[in-house]
Amino acid sequence: MKSSRLLFSIGVVVVLIIIGSVGSSLIASQAWAEEVITVATLEYAPWTGKNLKFNGFVNHVITEAFRHKGFSVKFTYLPWKRAVMETKNGNYSALSYVYLSKDREKEFYLSDPISTEKIVFFHLQSNPIKNWKTLDDLKEYKFGVTRGYTYTKEFWQAVESKRLKVEVADSDKQNFKKLFAGRIDIFPSGFVNGYSLLQKEFGAGKSHLLAYHPKPLSETTGHLAFSRRRQNSESLRQVFNQGLAELKEAGLYDQFVVDLLAGKYSP
Repeated sequence: MKSSRLLFSIGVVVVLIIIGSVGSSLIASQAWAEEVITVATLEYAPWTGKNLKFNGFVNHVITEAFRHKGFSVKFTYLPWKRAVMETKNGNYSALSYVYLSKDREKEFYLSDPISTEKIVFFHLQSNPIKNWKTLDDLKEYKFGVTRGYTYTKEFWQAVESKRLKVEVADSDKQNFKKLFAGRIDIFPSGFVNGYSLLQKEFGAGKSHLLAYHPKPLSETTGHLAFSRRRQNSESLRQVFNQGLAELKEAGLYDQFVVDLLAGKYSP
């Protein structure tokens, strides 16, 4: 009788081990089912860009993190709002890339941070911004904003309550043109992206006319955003985060940052 119970107990343990192994295999297969990861992205130099080396800093990190885990990545360049919508609808595995916000966390599964960026207020040197503590201190200025961008919750609350005056444009380039023309007073933009775009589109001969206020609107982190409508998204996020951690442990991520600051992602 005791031997029968012993055999039964051993059998149960074996079955549980098999079930656990099958479960683990299923979870892994969900991620590994896609050997090529489809990623919607945008032109946002030097972070992302079709003509940039390695598709820009952020997309370079994404490619290498997945490569470390045995995946390749296919980037599709789209207008920003379309890229967001199509990834939300599950037409792409992930979106490169989004800044951290509560709204983005509701819309997507976000990876560990890929980048850090300060959002600063660009202005004409001939039209300096006064020192400010709250956004209400800037109500006398007209802001340019780019359609579909997050900025901060406080910023949009100030806009919606009409405490700030804004004009919406379809691109950062259009907003910088407005700034040079004096049609807006302030344009909030990422510090690195802003200067990269100015050098590329306007050159040093014109870029020197602009400055930025030392107090940033925000300092935020960039993330790879995985569609919540795909069954394997959480598994893929785990795989990507593991690959990202391996890049950092190997010192490759730090080297990519050095290359970014040295302008080596420029075409």
